[in-house]
Amino acid sequence: MNKVKDYFDFSSAQLRVIALLSALALGLGGFLFIRSYAENVPEATSPAVNVGDAAADYTGLFVLDPNRSPADSLELLPGIGKVLADRIVEYRQHQKFASEIEITRVKGIGPKMYERLRPYLKVHKP
Repeated sequence: MNKVKDYFDFSSAQLRVIALLSALALGLGGFLFIRSYAENVPEATSPAVNVGDAAADYTGLFVLDPNRSPADSLELLPGIGKVLADRIVEYRQHQKFASEIEITRVKGIGPKMYERLRPYLKVHKP
């Protein structure tokens, strides 16, 4: 404690409070560290979403129109990269999508991919 007094101008009462608070912080930190390894934390599970039910009207967090959305926005869809986004844009230049299911006419998008994309697609009628 004398070495600390050489560098700082603390009274002995202040030094005792600092030592007490430091010991308390170390003890609490050690307790939390040990407790984090001792507790059995259950694995996080994602909620089930029923997308296959035709009666359910489920939409994603965002909805895109494949007839109007630019390629970089289409890349935000699950499973759609730059190549498929460019194919969608190329397809709609020749023929517009009349319904969401018609996106399966684009090479590389099959029924499984369509099921993943369906909540995020909405074709707006002119």
